[in-house]
Amino acid sequence: MKKFSLALVALFPAYLYGQNPSELSDAAAKALPAVVQVQAFLSDSLWNSRPSLYNKRVNPSRTGRAVPEGIASGVLLSADGQVMTNAHVLAGCDSVVVILQDRRSYLAVPTGSDGASDLALLKIAATGLSFLELGDPNLLRIGDPVLAVGNPLELTSTVTAGILSARFRSVEDPIDATMVNSYLQSDAASNEGMSGSALVDRNGKLIGINAAILSPTGYFAGYAFAIPSGLIKKAWQELALYGRVRHAGLDLVFSDMDATQARRLHAKSANGVLIDSLVRHGAGDHAGLRRDDILLQLDKVPLINAAHLREMLAQRSPGDSVMLTIERRGVELSVPAALLPSDEAQATVKRKNEMHPLPVLRTSRH
Repeated sequence: MKKFSLALVALFPAYLYGQNPSELSDAAAKALPAVVQVQAFLSDSLWNSRPSLYNKRVNPSRTGRAVPEGIASGVLLSADGQVMTNAHVLAGCDSVVVILQDRRSYLAVPTGSDGASDLALLKIAATGLSFLELGDPNLLRIGDPVLAVGNPLELTSTVTAGILSARFRSVEDPIDATMVNSYLQSDAASNEGMSGSALVDRNGKLIGINAAILSPTGYFAGYAFAIPSGLIKKAWQELALYGRVRHAGLDLVFSDMDATQARRLHAKSANGVLIDSLVRHGAGDHAGLRRDDILLQLDKVPLINAAHLREMLAQRSPGDSVMLTIERRGVELSVPAALLPSDEAQATVKRKNEMHPLPVLRTSRH
């Protein structure tokens, strides 16, 4: 399984962010009961030998001999026990236990998993649970305060504070690459056990699921990365309905624009996303896009970089129509395109300029 270490270690003084101190405390109070511990077991675990426990409440005192293969976090999205975590937390395991903040323990039923976005949905047989509402990271500015809430290093129900450090950040993992690869970056401390934990705004709304860190040591070294709530919403809806996420794409290989490419193409600026190549008979090809076209906007939203484009496409579905604004030989054009099905194996995203010298680590403990 991936080793994504996201931890919440120190709650920085709220006045550093110009906030009423009670604001962050209120946000933490909302989030804590909705964040759970996720324990993943192999098939030879206690649960496989006792199928009668399936879908029933588990007595924690009876689990002492079972050793989980992975320990991480999860977030309750509904009062009836729907839990979102990272897909890498469940990799290679077939039994999952969810432990609530009040120590009640349940055997979870996996609803579905999506490696492309690194999200998985679980269901436990419980009702009346605290849960987190989805927020919108687009409403936050860089520098706004955020809280990370999870279970790092066997320290359950831990809260740390930081700021939103960046949007649309790519942190390429050469071992376990995801198709989407667009994260919220924060400096809220994160270590092993924080995979699947909550990143919340000052109102206590879920803006991301913590998934990874960059670290030379395996422990938190400054920045953590969370899957944004727009992707969580789509994955939640489609995993619940279909048990899988339907991905759509333009069938392009693309990369960030830069000053060198802008000079080569005599472009008006270095903004946008450059089309490096197209899949023949793919969505972009059918729409009339060409190599060296510069994608400037998608549905009138200016594109910041390649990760931004991936994130926007990841929130669409096959068959959706989008309007692209492109620059071709110095002329801006509007190009309608119909998205076609895409999956992780077919992803054609150029990874240029997205590697980092520090290793990317998943934050589940195993």
